[in-house]
Amino acid sequence: MNAPVRSVVVHLALACAALVGVIAIGWVLADSLVMPRIARSGWPVVLVPDLSGLSQADATKKLTDMGLDPVVDAERRKADRVGPDMVALQLPIPGDSVKKGHVVRMWLSAGHTTVPVPDLSGQDSAEAAIHVQEAGLQISDLDWMTSGKVPAGKVIRTDPMFGTLLNRGGTVRLILSSGTDPDSDSARQDTAKSASPASGPRTF
Repeated sequence: MNAPVRSVVVHLALACAALVGVIAIGWVLADSLVMPRIARSGWPVVLVPDLSGLSQADATKKLTDMGLDPVVDAERRKADRVGPDMVALQLPIPGDSVKKGHVVRMWLSAGHTTVPVPDLSGQDSAEAAIHVQEAGLQISDLDWMTSGKVPAGKVIRTDPMFGTLLNRGGTVRLILSSGTDPDSDSARQDTAKSASPASGPRTF
């Protein structure tokens, strides 16, 4: 191949390479700039609302009214600032722009994962049961001790002791006073009538 022919072939190859580069750049620009505008013009865009602290029903209705698709994840999230069963996390985050019909995933709060054992000293079994339930715990058993200071049928202490952190749903054992007479069964019988579960931990 003589020099003039070789020069023509080289120039043609360079021209083809330049053309391919221009086409590639044009494709990228069209994909990143033109197509999104076309898509947005044909499909309305909305801002994702803030769902934090809403119940599942309220959050679902809010998203549905905006034309978004709510999905609740089965996993619960710890969120000390959000009550149980309220929205603790969402994706996309509030303020994001999405097309109508876009999925918004929500995670509900498990609430506080640990709670302290309440102070039940001096309470009868019925009072103690209410406060244990309100704390998110359960009574596992009732034990008895003689006491000259605590009236019969009243709580002397708990096991674990007052203030101990337990996982929500954990159990507490009550130690009740049988009075000064270790052989007296009257307080035990009265307490058993008001605080005897059918089965399992005593939830009252």
